[in-house]
Amino acid sequence: MPWNIRIKDHESGTVTEQTVDQPTVHIGRDPNSDVLLKHDRVSRRHVEIRKIDGGVSVVDSSSNGTFMRKARAWIRIEGTAELSPPFILRIAHWTVKIEDAPAPVAVEEEAEQAWDESIMIPAASLGRRTEAILVFDLCESSLIASNDDHMAYHLKQRLTQIAEPVLDEYERRFFKSTGDGFLATFDDTDKALNAAIKVEDHIQYRNQRTSNLPIHYRIALHYGDVWAISAGGEDVHGHDVNVTFRIEGVQSPAFTEVIELFPKRDRILCSGRFQHAVQDTVERLSQECVHCGAATLKGITDPVDIFWLKTKYSIVDLDSTLALRSAPVPR
Repeated sequence: MPWNIRIKDHESGTVTEQTVDQPTVHIGRDPNSDVLLKHDRVSRRHVEIRKIDGGVSVVDSSSNGTFMRKARAWIRIEGTAELSPPFILRIAHWTVKIEDAPAPVAVEEEAEQAWDESIMIPAASLGRRTEAILVFDLCESSLIASNDDHMAYHLKQRLTQIAEPVLDEYERRFFKSTGDGFLATFDDTDKALNAAIKVEDHIQYRNQRTSNLPIHYRIALHYGDVWAISAGGEDVHGHDVNVTFRIEGVQSPAFTEVIELFPKRDRILCSGRFQHAVQDTVERLSQECVHCGAATLKGITDPVDIFWLKTKYSIVDLDSTLALRSAPVPR
């Protein structure tokens, strides 16, 4: 049976997939490798993956190591390890997921169809899940890049280094870089909440101890349906994903009435649906979740209740755009 190999570059956030139909796969820097990884920390013949009776043999022959995921930790493979698909390996800044490719499904021949006709994919085949959705945005990245491209790149790299271990710790189901941040989903709202709080905590710790520019952020949390698709790589979409992105960027003019002012940045906002699911956890963590009001979000038909999760880092720089609603227009 062939293998599906999913390779994620954790520096760029790109994901590639390939199917290999052979009993042995070589991964390394050698141009003849089945999976080519170009990096000075990758050996020419880094690791060999071989099918054996009842499983897979992983033979590491590298200098810098091949690591396998065990629970929430990465364990270095010493010599040979026997694993059962699916499993994930870490090599330099890549993760490589190995799994058996699904058997091809036989389909009956149908009458020839004109290729200019659009085809609606049945919803049942897209894979719907109800999940907690987290969106993170690195604020003012375009402004930073216009002044210093190198600093903008550095901040994005530091964000990735800070966030990915936390998201892995809380067992994120899906992750995608958005260029200036990321989208992640979780099978549990408490996991998403704890991940958001811990990412904020680590970013604030970094900001207090660096002479470089601080990382300013907006985090949004929501709970709803996620549709899995595969078009040029794994991805998710759906109404509730769109809602989460709109919550991330919301400012006070979107509200008919602002019950509670909230910061423009360095904040965690969530929907009423998410807040309802985690209210006991919020109290247990000694946090405060305050109702900001109902917002009309761009492209979203119904108003969405917005809550601000106040943490120990919540700032006083509240959203001054509210004052612009009634201020006279300068002439």
